[in-house]
Formats: sequence, structure tokens, C-alpha cells
Amino acid sequence: MKKYLKILAGLVAIAILGLACDFVLYLRYQPVDCGDRYTLTGGRIVSETFVQTRKCLARFKAEKKTFVVKDSEGGDGFAALAMGILLHQHNWDVEVVGVCPSSCANWLFTAGKTKYLTSDSLLLFHGGPRQKNMLEFMEKLDHDLASGTPVDSMKFGREGKEGNVTWGPHRSAADDEVLEFLSINKDLPVVEKWRQFMQASDKFYQELGINPLLPEYGQMGGYEPSYKSDKYGGFVYSLDSLRKLGVRNIELKDGEWHPERNPAYPDVYEVTYP
Repeated sequence: MKKYLKILAGLVAIAILGLACDFVLYLRYQPVDCGDRYTLTGGRIVSETFVQTRKCLARFKAEKKTFVVKDSEGGDGFAALAMGILLHQHNWDVEVVGVCPSSCANWLFTAGKTKYLTSDSLLLFHGGPRQKNMLEFMEKLDHDLASGTPVDSMKFGREGKEGNVTWGPHRSAADDEVLEFLSINKDLPVVEKWRQFMQASDKFYQELGINPLLPEYGQMGGYEPSYKSDKYGGFVYSLDSLRKLGVRNIELKDGEWHPERNPAYPDVYEVTYP
């Protein structure tokens, strides 16, 4: 039993998804000078990303400030949603240069007061909190952990094709800080964390006036065969569809937007809403 509890307390790193219950800000840091632009370049969004950017996102007082995402790889949604909350609370603009996939598109881009797209930037969506198989993944993970079988790590879902889950037995101080910020009890069963995540994501989108199905609409109805075909890494929306979904205040940095010019475009399919 002790071994099980120790394992269960380990990090559940949700590869593209995150959760938050309360939009609570813990101001434990001294003010820092970040300038009026903060650039996040490449790499995956992880808990350490949140820790490294938190002081700037929460404390910088310029009237206009821009968070630039340059060729993100997506990543941990716990951290991405926590960052999105701070971006929204503190009125940061968000600018996308290159590719902004999964958790980056779901929570960082949508959080911007003004959302800037460069001429060939690409917003790639491929799943979110209401992806149909996510609760199944969480229940399977809880079951495997309860069995008491020692494991180094577990993965569920098609990596690079949909929202997926990666679990590891070790949790860092940064992971704990993200959970604390999001008011999530680290000892809850995985499936309960996920239910709280779904509620939290809905609350985040409601605050922004965005349809909560934004991350998953391209996996539903007539788009389901494309989603399940394994041919694509995700889907894209037109500007008109994004606005209909409630993603507003979008400005084109270069006066035009041609995501089809991005090298990653052959890996996506186009989705129209409604």
C-alpha cells in the first residue's frame, strides 16, 4: 500500500493538456525587469517553463507587453494553462512566430489580450480536455498504478496525432509549484485530476468567451475519419472559424496570414466551424 501511495503521488505529466481550478495568483517573488517583450523559443512547455516565466508574467507593469512564442513544440498542459491564466490576468499580448501546436494553441495563444499572427505562422490543434478517449486513458492509468506493478513510465495515446498522456514516477519541485498555483491536490487519483481539469478548462474558456470545444472540434463529426486516419498531426482553423469560436482580437503582424506557407502545413487538415 505504501508503495502504491508513493507511486500515485508521482507526476502525471499530461503531454498537451493542463488543469486549473481557481484563477489564483501567488505573488511570492520580488519584481523583476523583463522588458516589454518576452520570447519563448522552441522546446517543449514544461513545469520549469512556468517557473522561469512566472515572475515576468505576473510582475511586469508596462501598459503594453508582448509574449512571443517562436516555434513551440507544445507540451505539458498543466504548465501551459497556468501560463495562460497569468497572460490573461495581466493583459499580455501574444504573438506567434512559426508553429504553435497543441497546448500552445489551446492556452497560450488564446490567452492574449491581442493575438498576433505572423504571415506564415501555424496554429495546430489536435485535442483537449474533452477528447473522447482521455477519460479512458486516465482510468487505465489509475488501474495500472493500483495494481502495484513497478513501472518506469507509461504512455497513452498517439503521440503527435492527438492529446496524449505520459506518466513518470518522479515529480519535481517545479511540478509541485504548478499544481500549487492551480490549486490541485497532488494526491488525488488521476481520473479525479482529469475531471477537475475539464471543469477548469471550461472555466478558462468561459472567462475568455471562447467555445470550450475549440481544441477538439476537428476530431468530431465529419472530421473524425481524418482525426483517426494517422495521416495528420492535427488541424487548423481559418480566421473566420477562429472568430466564430470566440477567439477574437486577432491581428495580422504582416498584414496577411498564409499558414499554408508553413513547412508543417502538409501535416494538418483544415476545419471549418460551424
